[in-house]
Amino acid sequence: MRRIFAMICLAMIVVWVSPSEQVKAANFKDVLRNHTLKTEIDYLIDRDIIKGYPDGTFKPNDSVTRAQAAVLLTRALGLNTSNVKNPNYQDVPVTHTYYREIAAAHNAGIFQTAQKFTPSGTIPRGTMAIILQRAFQLEDSDTNYFADVTERTDGYQAILAMANNSITRGYQDGTFKPNVVLTRAHFSAFMARALTISKHKLIKDRKYMYTYAFTSTEDNHTYTLNYKYSHNDGKNDVWTITNTTNSKLFNDELLYYEDFVYGQAIAQEFSSHYDLFIELPLRIGIVRHEDDDGVIGGIRITVKDTKATLQANGVTYNNVAILEETNVFNTDVNLYYFADNIGLVKQMKNGKVIYELLKQTAY
Repeated sequence: MRRIFAMICLAMIVVWVSPSEQVKAANFKDVLRNHTLKTEIDYLIDRDIIKGYPDGTFKPNDSVTRAQAAVLLTRALGLNTSNVKNPNYQDVPVTHTYYREIAAAHNAGIFQTAQKFTPSGTIPRGTMAIILQRAFQLEDSDTNYFADVTERTDGYQAILAMANNSITRGYQDGTFKPNVVLTRAHFSAFMARALTISKHKLIKDRKYMYTYAFTSTEDNHTYTLNYKYSHNDGKNDVWTITNTTNSKLFNDELLYYEDFVYGQAIAQEFSSHYDLFIELPLRIGIVRHEDDDGVIGGIRITVKDTKATLQANGVTYNNVAILEETNVFNTDVNLYYFADNIGLVKQMKNGKVIYELLKQTAY
């Protein structure tokens, strides 16, 4: 009976991690278009790190085994599986299907030395945090965000590091649930986020004047706008906008930036309203959800990429962060493209270019 169970477990591992026909998460029967972790699942699918099942499902709520985690981390990190040193786990002989991946993950310090590895064992969320902190060398943090995580919690520091790096926000009730078994969807999300952590500086550089081509959706007219730093009002960098096309006036732009938050707004009577407001560091996936406390107007903001390449006005920008903004009350889709240490280089609305950086001029 044990042998039959082991064979079933091995078959499940093979289906998930072995090469098969690639399926986008949007096409999985059980991962709908509005699934909150679809971006992360797609990211790993696109890079051949994870696979779906032959029946067209992803099984997002199934648990992850330790062997699966070893294989996927080896694949994601590009670990060397040749001439691996035997970790001497009693239950992982050299003939084991995933001996090389398990050994490679052990050699990289992701899994510790022990008598047994328990390849078919599940992984609690707290243990997952420890594994990912080792794998991606996440920076420690002293800030505890969770009601059910204390210094006695297994993986305490790793859990705080996960939150500090925007890899997890926990549950809506303020808990992390460290002892709950990790699911395929959550493992995919955590690993994809860890792979794409980026500390982009999204704000404009005060030393330059930025010249944009702006196409108004109100009058369908294109204006040439110069953005020049004016002052800091105690909270925001205030950028004066000069229209060089005609006499039409444009309000100042407000940019708010700290190590952990970025905001962008057009100055109005009530300038505390931000059109774009996100937490840092960036990583792919939803970062502002219409159901979150404090989110107004039904807005959802999703980071689609942190390492994209983009052309704007004939200039190629690398390591571009792409943010998508949608609203439950309309069908508008805004895409923002930010280049590190430059700021916004392009914005598109419903497939049409709204803003495009033409040049930066030092002054």
